[in-house]
Amino acid sequence: MKKLILTLSLAFCLQSCSQKPNLSKEEIISEFTKNTPNPSIYNTHPQYRIEQYSSNCRWEIRLNDMPLFLGEMSHTKNGSISNNSFWLNMNILHSGKQIITIRIYPVEGQKTLGEFATFRLIGLDFYPDKTKNKTNYQRLLSWELPDKDVKYLPFLVIKKEFEAVVPYTNVGWEKSKDLTEIKDLDKMVIEKMKDLEEIMKDQNGIGHLNLTKKFLQEKYTCSYSNSKEIEADCNELVSNFNADMKDIEGIEWYPYTNYELVFFGNGRVVSLRRRGKSLNFYGPAYKGKWKDDKSDAEIWLDKFYHIPEGSDELEIIR
Repeated sequence: MKKLILTLSLAFCLQSCSQKPNLSKEEIISEFTKNTPNPSIYNTHPQYRIEQYSSNCRWEIRLNDMPLFLGEMSHTKNGSISNNSFWLNMNILHSGKQIITIRIYPVEGQKTLGEFATFRLIGLDFYPDKTKNKTNYQRLLSWELPDKDVKYLPFLVIKKEFEAVVPYTNVGWEKSKDLTEIKDLDKMVIEKMKDLEEIMKDQNGIGHLNLTKKFLQEKYTCSYSNSKEIEADCNELVSNFNADMKDIEGIEWYPYTNYELVFFGNGRVVSLRRRGKSLNFYGPAYKGKWKDDKSDAEIWLDKFYHIPEGSDELEIIR
């Protein structure tokens, strides 16, 4: 009998020790504040952006093979005019060469780019310099879809490089495991997304903070956040997590069927792509009707997973 009790106790201990306990909101904020470099130690806080304009085409942009825009938004399908600005620091892990990949596709239903496809991209950085009380701007790159020699192409892929100089270092996905050969990876991703789906159903903002700690830690580092900004952001994330659910009726969660594994980060990051009414989803998603006007509603939470060095467990990295 004592042997049985000891065996059960040991099994319970091993199971408990293998599971990471959830931290409280206050503990998470304290952890973020402790691990985020104080921005006052830097003379400059470099910020990198790209400005994009397009019409009569679909497109996607990746920085260091991580998505900035996946080109599946409804307004790009019919080639409507698109004018966007993207913050790049989240995909810049450290100083050095950065690679932007641009993929341009025809309007949906069209086989070639055609003569009216237009695309422009400008890369910028700006340095708020505390010592001189001014901001320095610099154009990093500029590229435009040529008028000639592209109208008969089925798609176009362009790579552009620039040098970034930042005072921080994030690990990101650089040392993560190569996921491309892992058996049953889709089942592993689905399991993680279902865990997140349960948190969404419960509108459990603190649970969401625990699942996204690595992502948020790196966001605060590369955005030069101070302790007050970290606390305010965490409070807002918890308060507003999946807040739209209360305004939607007839909720139906999308099943994990008809999916496709999609790799990013040079094979070290993965997500699951599913098709909705007008968009593709890269995470848990549900549909229903808005209570106020009975129009269609679709809510989703895109997430991207990696396996950190020294681990066998998928976790959210972006």
